[in-house]
Amino acid sequence: MSDPSSRSHDVIIVGAGPAGATLAYELARQGMDVLILEKERLPRYKACAGGISVKTARLLGFDFSSVTRDTVRGARVAYGSRRSFAKSYPKPLIHMVMRDDFDQLLAQRAREAGAKLADDERVHQVQITGQGVKVETANRVHTAQVVVGADGARSFVAAGAGLMQRVDVGIGMEAETSVPGQRLVQWEGLMGLDLGHARGGYGWVFPKKDHLSVGVGSPLHQARRLKSGYQAVLKSHGLSDCTVTRIRSHWLPVRRKGMAIQSGRCLLLGDAAGLVDPVTGEGIHNAVRSAQAAAPVIAGYLKGSIPNLQEYEAIVDKQIMPDLRAARALARGFARFPGLVFTAVEHNDRLWNACCRLLRGEDTYITLKRRLGPAQVIFDLLTF
Repeated sequence: MSDPSSRSHDVIIVGAGPAGATLAYELARQGMDVLILEKERLPRYKACAGGISVKTARLLGFDFSSVTRDTVRGARVAYGSRRSFAKSYPKPLIHMVMRDDFDQLLAQRAREAGAKLADDERVHQVQITGQGVKVETANRVHTAQVVVGADGARSFVAAGAGLMQRVDVGIGMEAETSVPGQRLVQWEGLMGLDLGHARGGYGWVFPKKDHLSVGVGSPLHQARRLKSGYQAVLKSHGLSDCTVTRIRSHWLPVRRKGMAIQSGRCLLLGDAAGLVDPVTGEGIHNAVRSAQAAAPVIAGYLKGSIPNLQEYEAIVDKQIMPDLRAARALARGFARFPGLVFTAVEHNDRLWNACCRLLRGEDTYITLKRRLGPAQVIFDLLTF
């Protein structure tokens, strides 16, 4: 699926995940010459829980049911090894996918819009000047007017441009788990959450039709406990005797307002820009959202209607960061008082429904904060 040409393009996007493929689609359908460079050959396995929330599906605005493995409408929530409960919701919450299938579909959509894709093409060097950008791979040199880093938490583009330095990171571990058919059926339409075994984080079980994706996430300083926490999550959901494959770990970067995600002819999207949700560790929603925010800025810059790409960072700071700031406060509350959070959700259906509305995009962390009234000060204290 490689593009053999080395001619100049309007935009080079490094990374063919949801951020890169969405931006490529948005720009290509406006007639721009877009090249996506992906270091691996597609389709490729990606360590990811693979949950596409309803609010993310709404942003994407197209039917991806062909790669949907299940649709979640409820959860089994565990705390420690003895306490658990199950709750449901009348509407869909999360669509489950495997990232190799999902990313391939997004990349194909971008190609059908006119974008070019060169996979198995690892970037070795990025040079940015006032006149343009030059991106070197093992096989060829590409030039463009703009380069976009959509290459994940360990972004080569970000490092080369001096962006996102000293970003806060969490860490996740995820694997695919084979489960006997009769037990697998019990997980249809349900996700598993574990608030008791990953210190400062949580564990998850996501149904994928023919298996389960199981993972755990925590702050980076708890990395040494990640493996034992993962085993505890398996045990708490009765999965210790199941076969586990494809164990992978990955960074979960969280940006603070003011951290540069744009410089000159370069900008960053999604995980490369640290736009991971601090509560859930989910990054696909803001990957798509940042791509859709970047598209009109890049288009305006290339057409000469705006002087530079600085407006993109301003949009992220205004439209995305306030909610992530509130989420950071909530995440710290979860980390300090997981037992209280478990009990509150177990006994308060209004709180459970609010969590569901967050996943559906009907509420935000900001609106959740406002509903606390005078207790909003707790959010503010936890933010710093």
